[in-house]
Order: sequence, then structure tokens, then C-alpha cells
Amino acid sequence: MKYCSKIIRYKYYILLCMGLILFNSSPLLAQNSTKQDTSRFSIHTSFSEFHELEAAALADSRIEKLEKIIKLHLRKAKLENDPIEIARAFYYIILIEEPEQGLVYSDSMIRVTENSLHPNYPTLGYTLKANILYEQGKFQLALDNFLKAYNLAIKKDNMEDQREISLAIAAIRNINGQHDAAADLYTRSLKLLKEKSSSNKEYYEDYSTLFYNLSLTHLRLSQLDSAKYYVWKGIDLARLNNQKEDLKDFVLVDAQINFYKKDYKSSRDTLLKYIDDFEGTSKAIKLYYLGKIEKFYGNDDAAVDYFENIDSIVSATQDPFDEVKDVYHQLIINSALKDKEKEQVEYIEKLIYYDSILSMEHENVSNKAVVAYDIPDLKRQKIKAENQLKTKSLYVVLIGILAGIAITTGLYFYIRSRKMKARLKLLMEGSPLEEEKTKTITEHPSSVPEEIRKDILEKLAEFERSEQFMSKDLDMYSLAQQIGTNTTYLSIVINHYKKMNYPTYVKDLKIKTAISQLSENPDLLKYNYQGLAEIFGFKTGESFSKAFYNKTGVYPSKFLEELKAR
Repeated sequence: MKYCSKIIRYKYYILLCMGLILFNSSPLLAQNSTKQDTSRFSIHTSFSEFHELEAAALADSRIEKLEKIIKLHLRKAKLENDPIEIARAFYYIILIEEPEQGLVYSDSMIRVTENSLHPNYPTLGYTLKANILYEQGKFQLALDNFLKAYNLAIKKDNMEDQREISLAIAAIRNINGQHDAAADLYTRSLKLLKEKSSSNKEYYEDYSTLFYNLSLTHLRLSQLDSAKYYVWKGIDLARLNNQKEDLKDFVLVDAQINFYKKDYKSSRDTLLKYIDDFEGTSKAIKLYYLGKIEKFYGNDDAAVDYFENIDSIVSATQDPFDEVKDVYHQLIINSALKDKEKEQVEYIEKLIYYDSILSMEHENVSNKAVVAYDIPDLKRQKIKAENQLKTKSLYVVLIGILAGIAITTGLYFYIRSRKMKARLKLLMEGSPLEEEKTKTITEHPSSVPEEIRKDILEKLAEFERSEQFMSKDLDMYSLAQQIGTNTTYLSIVINHYKKMNYPTYVKDLKIKTAISQLSENPDLLKYNYQGLAEIFGFKTGESFSKAFYNKTGVYPSKFLEELKAR
């Protein structure tokens, strides 16, 4: 089963894709299904014929005809007391019903197949339910159901479903900003795919999709070398299979990576080569990078032209993307500097409007600061600009804004410097960075049996003492196998008792060890970041530095500097 097409913003249209699970064991949904005659059917029609009729009616958007076929299909399935066929009829009902009804029928599908030995049920029911919740923006509930589906796929030893569901879970992880966890899931999916087949040609779409998402996820993590590695795997694969459109997709991701690597010339050349092949949001995103490159080269007018073009596209499509906020910030500044108060007001209004749309799309994961600070501040700016239209006192107001920014910025850096010095002092004194909260066995998540919780916690204690966490290649799946449990239970226990997710837990252990050993062993001070990363189990010096700062609030360079000076 092929997963859905690659989408930069991590949206997966899972419902239709996962529906193919239905037909893993039968040659249905053939390419010529749309030619199937749906005019003749009865209670005596075979189930295989019903499947073909339903697929054909759906493909041709003949909803009224599809409803009649489903009704008879369901009647026959109930008369013969066939739970799988009942579930298959429910599947098509879910496709055509409104989301709330879809949820009801998803639950019904789960209920009628909960004791089934079929390799795909009730897994499919949980997957469909999760997808509907995903489309509603209820990401946590969607994740819960995807995890149930995933555990069922493991129980039924269905590697195909495991891999497909992992991709959906990774998409949600990315939406929640958990890019490390998403990268781990994509990596595991790739491993499962390699175990199934090393043939890139036979499973081209699967390999291509994974390389694409791995490159984008590592780009989100600012792990540019890893992003580069996977994007070139994708480029080589697309060339080998003569997939020109996919090749273009990978080359354009490579252009984004080059942008962040500050190879602006290469990035611009690639973007300009393909820009006319795109329209709508896809084109707007590429124009954004071109605009930022022109800003770097000091070509402000050219940059503004690109940003204004983006404004036209977004206004027409009503489909904002995350970077659009930066676009409107740039346009607001430009209009202010050029005394175009009317334009400034318009751009501020658009920024507030599109920011609210983006916040609604990501309701469960949006930063509270956006609602609590950014939007109110923008509204204040809008009022100021409107007053400027009346008083024409732009110069005075602009000076005030700039002065306020300068004061605020200075205060921010002063406070940050004080905090960093305090944290550095604690590190040098060997004091704990934060108080460890007492965790007792009585405080537990009910979804994990008590004996299993105790066993996992005991083995995690052994794991922490053994320093096995120093391995660069240890993922949650490997650790779960090592301690004799599954990833779901392990994740729940770590999240509940350690108050953090698995990647953060392991990184924290590594950083605590790094602080201790660097303080006690002067010989380690001669190593650079990459050398220290190798010693303490990180893949790159960049990832070591980032993890150190996230844990301590101090850059490792400052800590090493103080250690060398004592």
C-alpha cells in the first residue's frame, strides 16, 4: 500500500489512503473500476462485486447510487452475520458522511471487528477515526487512536500497517513541534521498509516519501547535514527511476537546505529555474526564499516585489503558510519607511487575519504567546498607523517605536545575560539545575498495568546507571526491546514519571554525564564540539550544543571557557 503524496506542511490525507487496507487480500479497486456497471445489483450480488460497485460509484462521484449499493451491501452482510463485510460497508459510509457521523461509524466498525482475527481489523477502524479527528484539528485524540491502531498492527504482526500508521503519527509529531520524535518514527519506518524489501524500484513511492519527509524533518531540526543526506538519497532514487516530477521536488528541498547553509547563489539559481512550474501556495513558498535571498544581497526593492507577489497569491487562495507572517512584517516595515500609511494599515490587518487562521489550524499546538502578546501588539500597531493617517506624524511615531524596540531589546539581553551567569555559577559549583520532583509508584497512568510500570521503572534505573544511553543509535524501539516492553508503555511511563518525552529524556542523561565528566576530567577540555559530541553520544557538534543549552540555559562554550580558566 502506497502512502499519500509528499506535502511540505506535513498534512496527510489519510482517510482515502488508509482505505486501501480494506483490499489487501483481494484484487479490487482496479484501474478500470470506474467503468464498472453500477446499474444492476441485488441481495444476491456477491461481496466482491459489491466492493467493485462501491469503488466505481465513489470514483465517479455518484453518491446517491453509492448510498443504495452500501445499503444493500450492509443488509446482506448483516443477514449473513459477516462482521468484516459489515465493516467494509461502514467504510464507504464513513467516506460520504459528515465527520461527526463518520466518528460514529468508525466506532461501530471497531465494535463489530474487535474480536476479529483479520490482519487489518479493527486496526482500520481506529485509523479512520484518528484521521477524522486529525482533520478536525484534534491532534491529541487523533494520536491516541493512531497509537491504538499501531499497537494492534504490532499484535497482528502486520508490518505494512505499522509502517503506514507510523507515518501518520510522525505527521502529528511534526505538527506538535516534536521533530525529534518524528525523525525517529520516519527512521524506524525506513528500517521496516528495508526489512521488507531492499528494492527501491519495487517500493519506489514508499522510499521516496520517507526520504522526502526525513529531509524536511531534519531541516526543521536545523540538522542540515542529515537533511542533505536524505534529500540526495531521494535525488538519486528519482533519477534512477526516471521520476522527473519527484526529482524536481527533491531539488527544491535541496534549494531550501542550501538557503539555510547560506549558499544563497545555488539556492537562488535552483528556485529561479523552477519557479514558473508552480502556482498558488507552492509558488508563494518559493517566492519567500527568493525574497529573503534578495534581502541578504541588499536588494530591498526586489525583495519587496517578491513579498508583494506573495501577498497577491495568499489573498487569492486564502491559504496562508507559516512564513507568511514574516512576509507581512517585512511589508509593514517597508510601507512605514516609505510613508505609505494606508498600505501599512492594510498589511497589519492581513497579518492579524492570517495569523488567526494559522492559529486555528494549529489550535492544539499554537504558542500561547501568539494570542497573549503578538496579536494584541499588532492591533496596537494598527491603531498607531491609523492615527498617523490623520495626523501625518509618522516620523515621530516611528522614532518612538524604534526607541521602544531598542529599550525592550536591551532589557531582554540584560536579563538573559544575568540568568545565564547565574546558571553558569550553579554549574561550576556542581549544584543541580532544577529540583527533582519525587515520583512515587502510586502516581501512575492507569493505562499501564502496575507490575509492568514497576518493572519498566526498575529497568530504567538500571539503564541510567549503566550509561547505555551514551549510544548514538539507541532509539525508543531498541530500548523497549531491551527492557522487555513495547514503545507505547515505555513512552507513557517516561512521559509520566520523567516529565518529558523519550528524546529529551535521553539527551538530558547525556548532558548530565557530560557536565560531570567535563568538570572532573581536564583532558576532555581539549576536544572541539564534534569530538565532545562523539564522546557523549551525539551525532553532531551542533546537536550536542543545542541539547546542552536546552538543558542548562548556558552555551557549552561558556562552560568550557570557565572550566579552562579555573
